[in-house]
Amino acid sequence: MKIAITADLHLTTQSRNPERFSALENILRQAAGDGIATLVVAGDLFDASGRNYAEFETICSRDDFRSIRVLVLPGNHDVMLREAAFTAANVEIVSETRVLEGDALKILLAPYKEGVAAGAEIATFVSQLPEHRWVYIGHGDWTDGFYEPNPLEPGVYMPLTGIDIERFKPSKAILGHIHKPMDGERVSYVGSPCAIAINETGKRRFFVLDTLSQELTARTVATDVIYFDEAFIVVPVADEEAHIRDQIEKRMRSWDLTDEEMTRVVAQVRIMGYSTDKRKLLQYVEGAFKGVRLHNDQADLSGVTVAEDVSLAEIAHRTSEWLERAEWQWEAASPGKEEVLLEALHTIYGE
Repeated sequence: MKIAITADLHLTTQSRNPERFSALENILRQAAGDGIATLVVAGDLFDASGRNYAEFETICSRDDFRSIRVLVLPGNHDVMLREAAFTAANVEIVSETRVLEGDALKILLAPYKEGVAAGAEIATFVSQLPEHRWVYIGHGDWTDGFYEPNPLEPGVYMPLTGIDIERFKPSKAILGHIHKPMDGERVSYVGSPCAIAINETGKRRFFVLDTLSQELTARTVATDVIYFDEAFIVVPVADEEAHIRDQIEKRMRSWDLTDEEMTRVVAQVRIMGYSTDKRKLLQYVEGAFKGVRLHNDQADLSGVTVAEDVSLAEIAHRTSEWLERAEWQWEAASPGKEEVLLEALHTIYGE
């Protein structure tokens, strides 16, 4: 038995956000093609609780999808979802925590509950959950390891802790709520299958859980748009075009996209630092991104200052080269090379 898992689609209406519905259709299409009979949505299927979910139900009721059982866990955005609001026979709203049987695994489905910790929900079902042979699927914050607070949603939502993992011993925990895909040893955020904002970058995914082998695999969602939010630092060197083009080409290669996927990219591009000619720099940047759609139709050069002092330019260039060669241990919590270089340039130019 295989189960598809996604979260955080934040559906609104087809006219307002058609790309989110397209992502849902793509997940269902892949699931149907692989004979997967169950899709679990780990919260925030909708951007807000409402009264009419007809467009969602129309997709689920299509002939090619109606054999897929869609289990929806309400999240903090759609916490008021109720079974009575739906007519599609294959859509179920999981309003209360329950155990789903799956071959060698038991799966605990835990909808979001305000003011409740995940551990408290798990404890209620602990007698039904054999150690290392059950999976937690919920909507909330993993407060250990790679926890990243969301500035748009301050506070902690239905927290799952390291103590919970050690005490109850699930083989895996899969969470919705944070839109960025993240993976730990036993806890993962599946991430939003369609970018909700431009800072949600790169290809998106959903999970497939094999309840017999306990294998969890990621599948790519063919989204209408693939966002990238990229920043580059320039220094006033002799050949600024080659300098910025080299940076951009390296960054674009790191995206690891096919030619077809490149046609769906929208890139927010910010340039910072110092240049001898901003007008020419803009031409260089747009030339390097030829064929890629830019957010707001152009690169943002508001962080670039014109610098014509040749002696300072040479110091800036040598500083940049030295930092590039430096074999420092760049830790996640510390400033990165780019941030250090930018601060060094500000010092050189007296800003």
